[in-house]
Amino acid sequence: MVNSIRVDRSIPMKMRDGVILRADIYRPDDHEKHPAIVVRTPYDKILSGHSDYLSALHAAFAGYAFVVQDIRGRFASEGEFQPMGSEGPDGYDTIETVAAEPWCDGNVGMVGSSYLGRNQWQAAIENPPHLKAIAPSIISAGPISDTRMTGVMDLEQSISWFAAMAIDMLVKLKQEGKDVTEAAGMLERARFNLNEVYNYLPLKDLPHFKFEGLREGFMARMANDLPPNIKTDEDLLWPFEKVHCPCFHNGGWYDIFNGGLFTAFKGMRERGGTELARNNQYVLCGPWFHGSILPAYVGGINFGQAASSMATFTMERHITFFDKYLRGIEGRPMAAVRYFVMGRNRWKNADTWPLPETQWKRFFLHSKGMANTLNGDGFLSTDAPGSESPDIYTYDPRFPVPTLGGRNLLAGTLVSGPFDQRPIEQRKDVLCYTTPEMKEEMEVTGPLKLHLFAATSVRDTDFMAKLIDVYPDGTAYNVAEGCIRARFRKGLLHEEFINPGDVNEYIIDLAQTSIVLGVGHRLRIDITSSNFPRIDRNMNTGNPFGEDAKGIPAVQTIFHQTEYPSYICLPVIQPRWQMW
Repeated sequence: MVNSIRVDRSIPMKMRDGVILRADIYRPDDHEKHPAIVVRTPYDKILSGHSDYLSALHAAFAGYAFVVQDIRGRFASEGEFQPMGSEGPDGYDTIETVAAEPWCDGNVGMVGSSYLGRNQWQAAIENPPHLKAIAPSIISAGPISDTRMTGVMDLEQSISWFAAMAIDMLVKLKQEGKDVTEAAGMLERARFNLNEVYNYLPLKDLPHFKFEGLREGFMARMANDLPPNIKTDEDLLWPFEKVHCPCFHNGGWYDIFNGGLFTAFKGMRERGGTELARNNQYVLCGPWFHGSILPAYVGGINFGQAASSMATFTMERHITFFDKYLRGIEGRPMAAVRYFVMGRNRWKNADTWPLPETQWKRFFLHSKGMANTLNGDGFLSTDAPGSESPDIYTYDPRFPVPTLGGRNLLAGTLVSGPFDQRPIEQRKDVLCYTTPEMKEEMEVTGPLKLHLFAATSVRDTDFMAKLIDVYPDGTAYNVAEGCIRARFRKGLLHEEFINPGDVNEYIIDLAQTSIVLGVGHRLRIDITSSNFPRIDRNMNTGNPFGEDAKGIPAVQTIFHQTEYPSYICLPVIQPRWQMW
């Protein structure tokens, strides 16, 4: 049993090119060798050792050396910060340096969320010999974000993240003797007036970051071009075949990387580089947003004590995982999949995903041509459509539909989670399709995809979809969401503009969820063309991102008829007592 720990601050570690990175090390205060868990962060190592998933103190008292390192060019570490530039080689060098320390027994794991999770993937792809397990949380399954995979830009995420990162950039420039007075003033203005930044047009001329030392980083962050190493569809995902170790994937239903969570779990099970890796994958998903897993309240819903008491359990689950793969200790059994069922507010275990008892049911969009607003005539049913009039709305980029809850980053002005969507559903540019009241409970657990047949009057535009749980009193809480940019409807590497007026099928990925809709509840699908500032507003011109000072309205036509049957495919779970 560990009774006391020691903390060593800013310990230098030399990378292969001579650059010194520094780390804080929390470890048992003894003379024994211990396995190590590494965190590599751009957010200041002093802060990044305190996570709801696994904290430095919790790990150290459990008998691990917990190493928290500032990545290249950030805070106490030397070098030039280039997002994702050298994380693979630096991760490899850090792991092998830690493994060789006299207080380490040679077994090393990695942990961390978001950017810290991506750093784990990039290190694991390099296959350092002493890396035995990783536990990435709330991160995509590839080198670009889940949202970016649909062709749109994560506007709020990109701007707010860069504004936060720029603080340390200016500190370093000032230490080099540069005058950063004006840049610091504009940065402060941006950070405390983010809506001003979001709304600036054209974005390419945004003045807030047009300063030496910031300009290049901001333009790289806002570039809509794919990284040069992405040449095939397979390159959009991590090369899972290069990862040789077990993985513990963590995330939330209201996290921006919810889709990537299960993509990575499945990808490693099918393509992991060793049998050990393929057979030892775990996933944990709760009703959480991007960041903390502590609150019982997420958005406007209280998910109860089963959700809010998870921080301690999650840390213990990480320790169980690392005990098994860094120490060879078999502790409490871990289910391959542990997930939270919203609406019932209980946890369930499973061996696979999607669940083997899933029944895929199509709910078709219907109306008499007036589905606009929640008071329109749009409805959902399992009956396929016949001859029906399409629904029409106009999307004007001058007046985009505002973001209201959902899967947001939480670095800027937006709030994540489920919120009553009725204020948005009053708009004429939002189509609503709703089922009758549920006569019995219906559980929806698994991946969600909407097949939308639509035409537009412009050469490029966006389509957005939300899955809504409508309560008996009319309150309409968002459950899941998805989007697609029309010209990338065939994939990011298959750009093709629209012939105005042509009907195309758009497959909108709403990622994953697990929810029980109770008796008296209704299911709703909202269709529109903007979600601002969460996602950049499409100016409908087809011009490159950030070029337009003005947009043009787009007339959108949504079809639901025999030859164009728009529908959402739901993974419905039958109660076990109803199953043969």
